[in-house]
Amino acid sequence: MAVNGIGSVHTYIYHIDTGKLSTKDGSQDDFVDYFNGDLNGKHSDTLNGFDQRQKYGIENIRMLYESQKCAAMFSGGNANEIEITSEVADVTTTRFTINGEKVLTAYDMCTFSYVDDIMADELLYRTRNSKPYDSSDNSVNIAVGDVFDLGNGYQLTVQDDHIQIDGLGRGNEDMDQKVQYMAYGLHALIRFADQQWMSEMIDPESTPMILDLLREIGVDTEKKFIINGTECEIRHGRIREAGNKFGIPSSIFQEAQKKYEELLYTPLAQRENLKA
Repeated sequence: MAVNGIGSVHTYIYHIDTGKLSTKDGSQDDFVDYFNGDLNGKHSDTLNGFDQRQKYGIENIRMLYESQKCAAMFSGGNANEIEITSEVADVTTTRFTINGEKVLTAYDMCTFSYVDDIMADELLYRTRNSKPYDSSDNSVNIAVGDVFDLGNGYQLTVQDDHIQIDGLGRGNEDMDQKVQYMAYGLHALIRFADQQWMSEMIDPESTPMILDLLREIGVDTEKKFIINGTECEIRHGRIREAGNKFGIPSSIFQEAQKKYEELLYTPLAQRENLKA
């Protein structure tokens, strides 16, 4: 059997009376032997993490069938058999078709187990080259050395790893606090745009001020905009990475996916040796 992986599509027959699996054409298959208990995955250099995940998925389908809670999903096939087709869509997603029409989608969130190792706090901001607003792609770089004169006696300067506030004490206590909120929001925006922090770190208190600042330098926040190379959008009044449904910076999530994919492609026997 070829190594299972992204893009693999396999169809099997689950026999209700025996609880066993077979290939649709009756041919020999390592995965079938593995599912039926005739082959120990620990001793296989062919079966890998995708096969292990597929086994769990089919076992879950079997439990759904036996529980009768989702009986309507299994209509249309032979009364003694269930035809199950699995498609590995990507590193986190496997689609299961039952009797040629009913589809379940299984999501594997183990990718997230790698995020903490990658998402370590960096001491310095990444963006070092300032770039003025560019209307062609609605973009700007906010970089170390940039200075923002707020026009009310306060000034924010982007240092290597923080926002320096000049003018504290010149206004009243409320004004000082507002500028401190704004400095934190700008700090969080840079960390987010530099793909170091999650967008959630740009807090609701500072978000309106940060949006006003972006508009003042030319950014059209009514549509997608780019800060330090990260495409952004406003969702529910908050700054988010465009198209990102996980909240984790896309570059970090992609690296975590890559690490998890490497593990899934590792043969089960080798994975056991790695554990040892």
